[in-house]
Amino acid sequence: LGVAATVKAHRKPPLMSRILRDLYDLYHDQDRYLAFLAHYPLIPSDLADQMASSLDPEKVEIATGLAANPRCPQQALNRLVQHPAAVVRLALASNPNLSPKEFQTMVQDENPFVRAALAQNTSLPNPLQFFLADDSASAVRIALTTRKNLDLDVAIRLAESEDTVVSAAAILNCTLDDELLQLWAERDQAKQQLLLLKRKKALPPSTLKTLRFSPHGLVARSASMATELSGPEMLYLTQSEDTRDRVFLAEHSDLPASIQRRLAQDASDRVRRRLAANHSIHESIALHIAASNDLGSCRALAKNPATSDAALRELCQHADDEIALLIAYRDDLQAEQLDLLINHRSSNSVVEHLAYQGISYQASSPEIAEKLATHPAPTVRAFSAQSVNLSPATRNQLIQDPSPQVRQQLALNPTLSEHQLRSLRNDLNREVVLAAESNFAERIRNENQAHEASDSEVPPLTTKREPTRKSALFNTITSFFSD
Repeated sequence: LGVAATVKAHRKPPLMSRILRDLYDLYHDQDRYLAFLAHYPLIPSDLADQMASSLDPEKVEIATGLAANPRCPQQALNRLVQHPAAVVRLALASNPNLSPKEFQTMVQDENPFVRAALAQNTSLPNPLQFFLADDSASAVRIALTTRKNLDLDVAIRLAESEDTVVSAAAILNCTLDDELLQLWAERDQAKQQLLLLKRKKALPPSTLKTLRFSPHGLVARSASMATELSGPEMLYLTQSEDTRDRVFLAEHSDLPASIQRRLAQDASDRVRRRLAANHSIHESIALHIAASNDLGSCRALAKNPATSDAALRELCQHADDEIALLIAYRDDLQAEQLDLLINHRSSNSVVEHLAYQGISYQASSPEIAEKLATHPAPTVRAFSAQSVNLSPATRNQLIQDPSPQVRQQLALNPTLSEHQLRSLRNDLNREVVLAAESNFAERIRNENQAHEASDSEVPPLTTKREPTRKSALFNTITSFFSD
């Protein structure tokens, strides 16, 4: 099973001391049994001392077990302090039963890992903390910062270390009283203040408030993110000379309209853009931006998913096609916005992009529809073919269009005459024929519904009449397309 598994298997119930002594007497010349005894946590102290006194220095596994064993007596631990194997001294450095004499010897150990383990030992005497605080190895000083009973003066000394890693470890790991945290917050050293904000445990309210009023902008902004800003604080940030403060405020949620109005008039385009992209932007401020010539802010507003319908309507009429194009690629366009983009712009650039997206829209104005019907791109002509405002002559022209995509869209147009629909039903392209048949079936279905509605409005006659019978051919056609 191995030493570790065997020790674990015999901890509960524990082996009696007599069995352990007999085991040593019978197998003292076999290392694996001695290793088991050395690692067994309930070994008698005198037996552990006997093993340590006659131990061969080359038997490292046995020495390691004795060095870490809490039942190992002081005299046995004292023999292991100068053991040539670093792994043995490393195990010994974590043993809480070391005496001050052993601690005093081991703080000068040549191996930094041994000294680091010693720095974390709960029984380390307080004066030796100061000794290890000046250790040349960063790992030793970092290990010292993890102590729960770290001396206050040692913590301050480590936090002021020129080694950034040691300083960070001291501030991040410190578990002392809140007065030390307040001390670091009030020193106005940006590095220490930023490290305080990175602590996993929440800072005391007084410390956090001190950091919010730090002279370092990054510290103040980072501290403000953890709490709600008051009105005076927002007003103070709008007047800050540091653009980053105003950008930070413009990205803040739930800004009052009065603060947003000041930010919308900010001299920095970065601030105005961040405000326009804010999901909590007020509708009146969004309308003000949409009606302005600030292209950067209008772009950000057009891409903002929280922009209101009223602001989108304003952006649809913006003089710059680039702004309108951004609106055209939104997923939440309404019929009113499509009407503004298609029928109320002097340029056809936006309409072409809507056509390339495959947008379905039948209300194109006669002027737009007629103009797009002669466009060189088949996709644009297909978009025009959807319009219910096409003239009969243009529809006849599109019936002969070389692109099946155009003829297919035209075949779905509800304004086609019977002659035009019949021509498309005889088209050579299967997709076009299916679209025309679908249109024809829909017309018959609508006629039947209208006929049934008119019959229901006629008052019943007193005399019985034979119901009007439809021709067999008509019923067959109706059933075919209804299916």
